[in-house]
Amino acid sequence: MGVIKRKKKKAKNGYVYEVNFTYKVNGISQRYWKSGFETKKEALDHEAIKKAELQEYGNITKNCKKTLNEVYKEFLENGTSQYQSNTIYNTSRDYNHAKDSLGPMIITHIDYTTLQNYFNKRKDQGIETNKNIKKALNRILNYAIKVGYIKTNPISLVTVSGIQNKREYENILPYEDFSSLVYILKNNNDFNQKAFGIAIEIGYYTGLRISEVLALNKNDIDFENDMINVNKKLQYKGLKKHQFYVTEQMKSKTSQSKIPLATILKQSLLEWFNENPYDVIICDSKGYYVNPNVLSSKVKQVAKNIGVSFHFHMLRHTFATNIVSSNVDLKTAQELMRHANINTTLSIYTHVQDDHKKQVINDIFNITCGENVVKTN
Repeated sequence: MGVIKRKKKKAKNGYVYEVNFTYKVNGISQRYWKSGFETKKEALDHEAIKKAELQEYGNITKNCKKTLNEVYKEFLENGTSQYQSNTIYNTSRDYNHAKDSLGPMIITHIDYTTLQNYFNKRKDQGIETNKNIKKALNRILNYAIKVGYIKTNPISLVTVSGIQNKREYENILPYEDFSSLVYILKNNNDFNQKAFGIAIEIGYYTGLRISEVLALNKNDIDFENDMINVNKKLQYKGLKKHQFYVTEQMKSKTSQSKIPLATILKQSLLEWFNENPYDVIICDSKGYYVNPNVLSSKVKQVAKNIGVSFHFHMLRHTFATNIVSSNVDLKTAQELMRHANINTTLSIYTHVQDDHKKQVINDIFNITCGENVVKTN
């Protein structure tokens, strides 16, 4: 329709102009309407501005008075279909850090300065937590763009800082510690403890994530061809135990893959299958899926008793380190780790090589200093 002239008794000239036109966003028809313009030129200018917004941003900015908290709730209801359940769970968890400070603000008032100041005040907090908060806000603000509440996402220019903590799961688990831990768990009369021991072995020899290990069924193991079919993960975050389920929606497309079954792991699984009557490989004594948090907590306590530091993700990091240290080529390492981006694999190579260089230097100077043989050319 465009610009329309309407009669209005209370108007100065007895009529007003309105802007009224339809447009589509993601294939869905929308209507923009605004009245009260005294002249046709004002209406035409306004129409041109809104159509320019539509052309540049793919949507029209609405006169939004909603707070960030309100938009966040709307995002959870309408804007999460593209995300995995773990991503939605993490978004809720991380947004909790910002809901009291940024949440009450009108979303159109949240600009770069507001966000940068918020993160500047969090510089004494963990950098990983701050990065996750930024990711959560980014998802919510991107949704706000899609529905026309804001034009651009101001968080794209924000710089995040914080304390770099050395996380436990970035360490590797030495083979001696791994063997001791598995021995204690498997040589136990408790079914659950034995299952935990098998889970540790699978993680160590495959590098699978904990949610992938706990989703494995017996038919995922191809003993004839010595392969493991990794095609699902356990969904558990925010759910009660009886609500746990497996999904084929993995972290990335490359996460679904067939990986080699190490001979030593094969023997261990064959023995376990004779003892475990259930289809789920890692389950409790009643055949139910295991809560990853319970597994980690129980194993961590056993590890602590023998002086071993443990977190399940250490197994994946150890697996990657073992691959790199064995001079496996980069492409094969990427496939074994099932990394979607080869840069992720490359960063592990760089990290391991740097550690090796440091060890070489320390070994050289420890020897030379101890023998008082320091030569220069």
